Amino acid sequence: MRIACSGLLLSSLLTAASCGTQATLPAQPPVAEAQAPTPPPTTPSEESAKPEATEPVPDAEPAPATPAAKADPDPNATREVTYVVVPEGLKVSVAGVRFAVSASAAQVASGWGVKLNVVATAVDGKPHSLSSPKAGPLAFAGSVLRKGKSEPEPFGDERAGDGEQSIFGDDATKFSRTWPAKGVRVLGAGDSLDLQVALWGLGTEKDSRRPVKKFCHVRMQVDKGKPRAIVEPPKDVSGK
Repeated sequence: MRIACSGLLLSSLLTAASCGTQATLPAQPPVAEAQAPTPPPTTPSEESAKPEATEPVPDAEPAPATPAAKADPDPNATREVTYVVVPEGLKVSVAGVRFAVSASAAQVASGWGVKLNVVATAVDGKPHSLSSPKAGPLAFAGSVLRKGKSEPEPFGDERAGDGEQSIFGDDATKFSRTWPAKGVRVLGAGDSLDLQVALWGLGTEKDSRRPVKKFCHVRMQVDKGKPRAIVEPPKDVSGK
């Protein structure tokens, strides 16, 4: 085969030749200078060894940290309750509300009972809600030791209904309740009462109401004449 005379060399892979001289082509065609050499084929094992291509991420300053969202108050958190004994009875402060509690003996039929009077005011400037079922916000439980008996007679409330009583700021909210309930034997001479008092529910609104299980304790001993009811902090209370 003859190669026409040309001023350009076909490739450095051709053997040196001058115009009019026959040259032998290599077994593979020459590769143009502008074309990048083709890499040799890789085996499957080599492909798997290659790192995956990832899009480069430009360097950037970290975003400013945002303050963590304020967690909602734990509805089951322990609430602090304070008790102050005063000549009129007992002052109980809990969850932004102050309760002034007094107790007195009340004649019921041919015996005696106890009447509790409560005046509630908000001291935190917020509205509050009391759970008030059929018998009112106060829940009663305890026992009566009858004259001549060695074992006390226990009793306790069963809740009926689900009303509400509101407390607004300095406006006093008043409620009361008398023990015993209808059908329960009154106190007679020589009997003594051990009455544990609770609130069915207290909160800033209906959905946040929780019981105040240790609200106050009332005791009364019936002897001669009109008995005296004593209201005091609950048993087993150490200031909280």
